[in-house]
Order: sequence, then C-alpha cells, then structure tokens
Amino acid sequence: VLSTWGLRVAVVGNILGDDRWGNFIRQELASYSGIDTRYVTSRPDVRTPFCRIMVTPDGERSILGYWFDDTPKSRLDEELMSKARLLSVDVYGQSERDDAARLARSLGRTVVSADAIWPNYPLAGLSDIIVISRDFLTGYFPGVYIYDHALELQAAGAGSVVVTHGQKPVLVVDEHGRPSTVEPFPVRAVDTTGAGDVFKAAVIYGHLQGWDLVRATRFACAASALYVGQPRGQDAVPQLDRIRRLAGS
Repeated sequence: VLSTWGLRVAVVGNILGDDRWGNFIRQELASYSGIDTRYVTSRPDVRTPFCRIMVTPDGERSILGYWFDDTPKSRLDEELMSKARLLSVDVYGQSERDDAARLARSLGRTVVSADAIWPNYPLAGLSDIIVISRDFLTGYFPGVYIYDHALELQAAGAGSVVVTHGQKPVLVVDEHGRPSTVEPFPVRAVDTTGAGDVFKAAVIYGHLQGWDLVRATRFACAASALYVGQPRGQDAVPQLDRIRRLAGS
C-alpha cells in the first residue's frame, strides 16, 4: 500500500519456502518498484505460510491460516533500521517482533504496531502508535471498556491508540490520554479483506506527512472505505487523490 503511494518500503518477516506459494509472494512483491525485497529470504526446508479467505455476501470474511506457527522469521538488523524512518510491525510472531521494536526505539524511530492489545507484553510499551481492531480486542477481552483498555496500554508505555470498529466511529486516544472519535465514511462493503492493512498503512502515511492523528485517522477511514467498496475480485490500492477528495484533506 505505502509503496503505491510513493513511499519506499523494505520487507522483513516470514522466511519463505522454495514452493509455489513462496514463488507467488516473491513475484508479487517484485512487481512493486517501491518495495525493497533484498531482505526477503528463502529456505528449501520451509513451507511458505498462506491464507485461504472466504468472503460472505455481506462483505465479511473468514480466514484460514496455514503453517504460520511453524515459519521461521528473519531478524531486523541495525543497518536496515537505521536507514528507515518508521517500523511497522504486528503481533503475529514471536520475540523477533519485540526485538525489532526495541531496535527501532533505540535508534529513535517511530514504531507503529497492529493489535498489540496485551498491556503486559513488551510490544505494547514499545509502540508509538497502536492500531487495534475492536473485534480482535473484545475477542480476547470480552466486555472490556475500550477507552479504559487504551489507557492501560498507555500506562504500560504505549503512545497513541486507535481502535477501529467496522462502520462505527473510530476511537482515537492521543499520547496524553485524550479521546476523540472519527466517523467512518458510508460504504457498501463488498469485501473487507485487507481493510485493516490499508487503514494502518494510511495512518502511517499521514504520520509521515506530519499530520495529527485525527487527520491521519480520517484519511485512513477514507482509504479503507474506498478499498472495501471495490467490485469483488479487485484489490487495487485507492489512489491518493481519490482518498484526499473523500477525506477532505
């Protein structure tokens, strides 16, 4: 997403296998001129993890993941991180996520994480911005009061917290604990697959433009609305000018 919007991106993470899934991923990444794939590694003894996604008529989806728990990860090295302005990381892995975030913070780089919902886990306290799906949060913390949980994350060291809720208002809690909401844009969702990834990428884009978090979140709402409303089978990243027009930014 970010490379489509003109930013340079380096990818580090799952080690791929020498199989058809790994070949597909390598070819797909190589098709984007803005993505540096030098740090994408392969091993013949690895089975490339992948997902099967089933979309229902209302645009919602279920995801079946294969082999992710068995997949070794590449480690982020200091040379690469020193060249970057920001680290984007998620919770789907092991200690390499925390190690990457620690390295980024030690170099004074911004850390943006996805779904780091556990206050007692290191990644939350290492994150400058956490983007969370409310459904993911309540799946692990049933009945939780969302704002109070955001404050718990901040007490553990987190910076700002953004909590999405489908087509309902987005909760934005700034680094001082002050809450605000951002209304999403009305859309008939055709396929919500990837909506969270587009949303997080748009928050990152806004942050790198120097926008405040509310403005970046509004931009992210516009980007994800345009993305999920596309005809089925299309997954094109919305163009910046269309997002800006919808967001009014």
